[in-house]
Amino acid sequence: MEETLNERPTMRKSTSQKTLPPIPFEDIDTHTKDNTETSPGQLSSPNALKQLDILLRESTPKGEPDEEMKEPQALSDSEEDSLDDDDDFDFNQLTFDEVDDQMVAFQEDEIVSQALENEMDLREYAKQIAQEKTSVQRDLENNYIEHVQSFVDLHAEIQTCDEVLGRMEQLLSVFQSDLGNISGEIQTLQEQSTFMSVKLRNRKTVESRLGKALQGMVIPPDVIKKITEGDVDELWLEYLLTINKQMRFVKANQHRPIKALRNVGPELEKLRLKAAATIRDFFVSRIQLLCVPNANIQIMQQSVFLKYKELHFFVLERHHEAAREIRQSYMNSLRWYFQNHFERYSKGLLKLQAAAADKTDLIGVEENNRKGGLFGTSKVALKDKTNLFALGDRSNTLRIQDPGVILVHVAEAKEQKYQFEQLFRSFNLTLIDNASSEYLFIYEFFSRDPKTAADTAKLIFQFIFEPTEKVGMNFTKAYVENCYDAVGLLLCIRINTQLALELQRRRVPALEGYTNATNMLIWPRFQYVMSLHVESLKKMFNSRSVMSAVKDIHPHYITRRYSEFAASLLVLNDGYDDAILSKSVHKLRDEFEAVLSRMSHEFPESPRRIAFLINNYDLIVSVFQETHSRAVDAELDYIKQLLALQTSAFVDEQLKPYFGALIDLVKKSEHMQDLTTIEIPDLERITAHFAQTWRQSLKSINASVIQYFSNFKNGTTVLHAVLGQLIVYYTKFLNILERRGGGASRIQPVGVQTLMVEIKKFRSTF
Repeated sequence: MEETLNERPTMRKSTSQKTLPPIPFEDIDTHTKDNTETSPGQLSSPNALKQLDILLRESTPKGEPDEEMKEPQALSDSEEDSLDDDDDFDFNQLTFDEVDDQMVAFQEDEIVSQALENEMDLREYAKQIAQEKTSVQRDLENNYIEHVQSFVDLHAEIQTCDEVLGRMEQLLSVFQSDLGNISGEIQTLQEQSTFMSVKLRNRKTVESRLGKALQGMVIPPDVIKKITEGDVDELWLEYLLTINKQMRFVKANQHRPIKALRNVGPELEKLRLKAAATIRDFFVSRIQLLCVPNANIQIMQQSVFLKYKELHFFVLERHHEAAREIRQSYMNSLRWYFQNHFERYSKGLLKLQAAAADKTDLIGVEENNRKGGLFGTSKVALKDKTNLFALGDRSNTLRIQDPGVILVHVAEAKEQKYQFEQLFRSFNLTLIDNASSEYLFIYEFFSRDPKTAADTAKLIFQFIFEPTEKVGMNFTKAYVENCYDAVGLLLCIRINTQLALELQRRRVPALEGYTNATNMLIWPRFQYVMSLHVESLKKMFNSRSVMSAVKDIHPHYITRRYSEFAASLLVLNDGYDDAILSKSVHKLRDEFEAVLSRMSHEFPESPRRIAFLINNYDLIVSVFQETHSRAVDAELDYIKQLLALQTSAFVDEQLKPYFGALIDLVKKSEHMQDLTTIEIPDLERITAHFAQTWRQSLKSINASVIQYFSNFKNGTTVLHAVLGQLIVYYTKFLNILERRGGGASRIQPVGVQTLMVEIKKFRSTF
């Protein structure tokens, strides 16, 4: 084995000239690096190099150390550790198997295997390693010498830092000790703060309860002085409300064993009596001012009574006798006030009333009787009778939303006169305005409990306005009892209904009884007056003097009365649809038709009788159309039907004297199924007669219509109807003539076109 080992170096000597592989070295100190990086292969086997170095040392003869190895070698820490570990290694104890294993491991080393492959001498390689180590060692020493001063300075700085850090450590230890003391103090403060917070909360609770008790019991001297000696004003009211709260507190806590409550009780009682007396005197004195002439009640109610209504609530709660005295004084004063003022106002309004209607102002009363005859009074002569039947401007009383009220002194100065419905509206509008204001004031001032407020206000209101309502009823009754103006009565009914709706809108139910009573007073009288109108027509129907006086075919005066009166009633029923009123109007119409028919029979000639009816119906149609109201549409259609029937009859009456044979033949043929029964000579005779007389007949008809109808529009309508019907009859006649062999006739008939050209000449006669 030794021989084998000794032979291998000899073989390597022959190849000493080969290039050796680079030797790997690890950096000894990071400060001595030359910034040259080594390849991973050069640093991969440090243990193999250590073993190689050991083997080379063992193979070198003792006493012949390599000169190059005498230089001190600088080894890395890891190499020194490995060498130390190998000092105890004994090659004599190795077995051949172990040597083989070592050789195999040695050959498997990358650097060694590379050197063997290149047939290098390992001794030379070892010398090279030693030289390079020496060079590196020398470089490290030179580098150390160059930087030794830096190391000295660094050492001095490190010592200085150690001293500073030592002082800082001492300071931090003192600071830590102080922090420990502060933490203990903070904990103590927290405990004290919690304790003080509990005490504060408890004291606040006690203070709150004690404050309420003191506030409810302690009465400041200035408050007592103000209540007992001062005048009633806003400050007095404020102090009184404070004392009232204290009274409530004492009353609510009187069962508690608090001595102060027993002590303050007598003082509060004295203040209660003094305050009640002061409040009573204050309101009674103000109530007396309401009775002063020209006093404005609404302003005083708002500026005094409602401003200090809390004073009244105080006596309502604390002194019922004083509250009762105040209320009774107010009720008596206002009762007298309203009664007195409305009595004077009603008397002043009655002086402004225009002449009232009487029994002569009915539809069926003769014109001479209405004029008063030879010894008629001047009162009747001054009246405008037309307005008693026609609505006219009287409807403005309903249409104007807020025309205001009539001022008596202004109207007297201007010598103005008014229909009663205007006076009625002015009086009742003033009444409901005052009543509404008074009811709302009573509801707010005298009623504190919302549950009983309405009942209390109604009782007080009824006591105050009971005599005033009687004044209003007497005012209306004085007119109604002797009234024969149905239009005026119906206007008053509608005004009363509007006022009742206005009270509902204002939510003032206190006058509901008054409006109902007024309605029950006027409505029966209206029905009675309507019955008088119907009876007057019946009397006229049976009056021989009236019938014999009908000599003219122009519209009769009762026709205008009826048309205006019926139109007025129908317009005032618009939106109300009163069945009783509609029935009365129909009854009146039936009686009027009977009278008009009776009058028409006073004319012996049929054309004049029919013309009389046409003229009267045309007047009614004209009056109804002038109303421009849909309420009269049904009656208007009915009258138009009657007018159409009479116009048709008049047309036949006008044509018969001139074309009677032609008309009879046409009417007869309408009921025939076979026209062969009509003789040709008859047709020729009628044709010849028509050809000879038609022009003159048209002139006569035109003159007749002018004589019967003086109204241009009505006369034109009737004339057009006559001429148009003539064309219809003649066209039918020509048709019959044609069907009966008109070509064989010896007489040539007049053409329809020729007839129409001539008729157009009479179209503009009127």
